[in-house]
Formats: sequence, structure tokens, C-alpha cells
Amino acid sequence: MKRIIIIASLIIILILFFVGYSVGLKIIYPQNYFEYVEKYANEYQIENEWIFALIKAESNFNEESVSASGAIGLMQLMESTAEEMASEIRIIRI
Repeated sequence: MKRIIIIASLIIILILFFVGYSVGLKIIYPQNYFEYVEKYANEYQIENEWIFALIKAESNFNEESVSASGAIGLMQLMESTAEEMASEIRIIRI
């Protein structure tokens, strides 16, 4: 009986840990742009998590972010670089 209680307790702790961990990661790394990240990560064979970490580091998920040097957006690209990349991957800015 004690063994069953211990095993059940461990399972509950593990479930709470992983659910809490998952929720915590979504707070730290919100995945508001998941469909775009997934599409281009797959296309360019890059891990989704790497892109989300880069966005977190560069703009903290603020799409309106502008640096002192003029870098813009989630990944803090210079406007000329952003336009060049958009042209290469056929994204049209409206």
C-alpha cells in the first residue's frame, strides 16, 4: 500500500512539474508567431526553440521594437536586411 501511495505521489509530482514547466516556458517564450516560426524553421531546417530564443533575446516579443541603431521588429533586423530577406523568401510587405 505504501508503495502505491509513493508511486502515485511521484506521478502527480511529475505531472505537475511538466505541466508547470510547459506553462512557465510559454510565459517566458510566448509563441504568438508559432505558425510563421514553424513554417520557416521547417523550410530552413532550424529548431523552433532557437528562433523563439532569438526573438526573446532581440525584442522580448515586442514586434514594434526599434534599437538605437535602427534595427526593427522581432528579430531586430536593419530595414535594408529585412527588405532583402523578405524579397528572398517572397514575403511582400503591405
